[in-house]
Amino acid sequence: MDKSHEQAAETRKRNTQARRERHERERAERAAQISALRLVRDDPSSTPAERMRAVELLVELERKGYSYI
Repeated sequence: MDKSHEQAAETRKRNTQARRERHERERAERAAQISALRLVRDDPSSTPAERMRAVELLVELERKGYSYI
């Protein structure tokens, strides 16, 4: 392989790794958001409005394809 092909292969490899890392960060962030919303939903000291908003956001996340159960 010549130098340009090697560079292209290395670039593809770096891009693939960057996508994997970004996907993992986004997954971890969604999990943290869902966990925080569950805490608000289940906390007896939360106001009814806070609980309702947490449930609305959990349902919205579920519609986007993220399971929170």
